[in-house]
Amino acid sequence: MKKLIINLLLPAILLSAFSCKKYLTVEPAQETTKDKLFASIQGYSDALVGVYIDMRKNYGPASFLVNGGIEFMAQLWYASSPNSSNYQLINHNYTATEADKVLDEMFQNQYNVIANINSLLDALSTQTILDEPMANLIEGESLALRAFNHFDLMRIFGPMPSDPGTKAYLPYVTKVTKDSYTYETYSSYMAKVLDDLNKAEPLLQASDPILKYRLYNLNASYASISAYPDLFWYHRQHRMNYYAVLGLKARVYLWMGDKANALKYALLVMNALNIDNAKEFTFGVRANLSAKNYVFFTEHLFGINMTTFDDAGMSSGYQATNVTPQVRITTDLYQNTPDLRSSLFYSVYSSTVGTTCSSTKKYAEMIAATGNTNPFSVPMIRLSEMYLIASECAPLDEANTYFSAYRIAKETNPITLTEVNRSSTLLNEYIKEFYGEGQSFYAYKRYGTTTMLWSDHITGKDQYVVPLPTGETSNYQ
Repeated sequence: MKKLIINLLLPAILLSAFSCKKYLTVEPAQETTKDKLFASIQGYSDALVGVYIDMRKNYGPASFLVNGGIEFMAQLWYASSPNSSNYQLINHNYTATEADKVLDEMFQNQYNVIANINSLLDALSTQTILDEPMANLIEGESLALRAFNHFDLMRIFGPMPSDPGTKAYLPYVTKVTKDSYTYETYSSYMAKVLDDLNKAEPLLQASDPILKYRLYNLNASYASISAYPDLFWYHRQHRMNYYAVLGLKARVYLWMGDKANALKYALLVMNALNIDNAKEFTFGVRANLSAKNYVFFTEHLFGINMTTFDDAGMSSGYQATNVTPQVRITTDLYQNTPDLRSSLFYSVYSSTVGTTCSSTKKYAEMIAATGNTNPFSVPMIRLSEMYLIASECAPLDEANTYFSAYRIAKETNPITLTEVNRSSTLLNEYIKEFYGEGQSFYAYKRYGTTTMLWSDHITGKDQYVVPLPTGETSNYQ
């Protein structure tokens, strides 16, 4: 089997200095040696928070895996310059120079995060200074984050999930080494994703504060719970918490075609109750819009915390970067029917497109200067996805119960699922629900859709199975 060299951050744990006031103390060069970092309890929490901060490179609002390149691959935004990476991605011309560059950057960022997770897990395996609850929490989050980052790589560079074959696609990296890594087949790789999640689940079940306290208390701006005097234990919706692991397992099992397990884990999230016997996670509502909570934070099982992000097209009146002709949203996608989610777009004239366009509001005012006091969280896993998974995987009568509740929450007209329309209806919901969140390309790929909405070309295996960037293939030995 061929081996490839991945350029990882081996000598040090990278700690980005974006905004870690209460969490991280970062050395001037933004690096600290492994031995020094893990000499204290604080070092372990710093290293974990550093992983989340480093994930912003690929999972920030404008980054490749959220509202960047992956959304152009799904045809959701417009680009006109043939020499731009976005235009090349729209046309699935992955080997073109600019597309290859951004794919390579994303690929390297993802494996760098994984390398830092592995450094942390390696240190945990021999540590003696953490108590059991803290060790459980850090290890559980780290294992699940390793699975999360690996899984997205497989969703992009891996095979059609309906026909995985026996080819080796990517390495599943679990140790820090300068040696090259053996590439795994799809089945071997996905088994390792599940293995990490299966190890993470009981660790978090034993020690995650989210199972003991209401989200309202855990999202406090100060350490308000006597049992948890350190802010490290708070803001669980910004972290890979216990319920996020369940939601990720539902997502992974659905990708693998295991509908029984996908349904099982989706329902565990949907039916989760807090200590007051109220729903732990609730749908976003119209009142959120006037509060500038466009990402519907109450739905977040896991989100990447942002200190600030400003879409100039929304808050400053300039032309937004990611736009699509407005008629596509109002007429093609929503068919001029009422829907709460259609309010998550704003109008902007684009001189590039030459017409009035739509852009997403979701990240438009994540900036304190606008008076927005909501948690700035880029959604990674949301409650709505669990309802769509349940609607796809449950027997039809049961599925319609979930889908009806979902459609009511979205303030839109009822649709009855049948075995004939279920797939096409749910695919359309994925596009509406996760516009600007980086999930539509994966939905198209999983369904094997040959004609994407607004595409001018047929989409097949060659378009869905993205080739490795040349920055990686040039390392063949």
